[in-house]
Amino acid sequence: MMIFTYKEETKTDYILDLIEHKRKLLLKATDRFGINSQNTLQASQELDELIIKYQRMMQSEEKESV
Repeated sequence: MMIFTYKEETKTDYILDLIEHKRKLLLKATDRFGINSQNTLQASQELDELIIKYQRMMQSEEKESV
């Protein structure tokens, strides 16, 4: 079981909210511009960056709890 401080929970919740928001924007871009458009590719790259940031945060927290 992981124990988070308030600040850590807020930070991870914020990143998860950003990921969900960017995911919705990506779906809208795909519908509007197509899967290969620059807008869609940009949104996809931004989503990837957020997911990687979140994964790194989680890995860091796991190492700190060991």
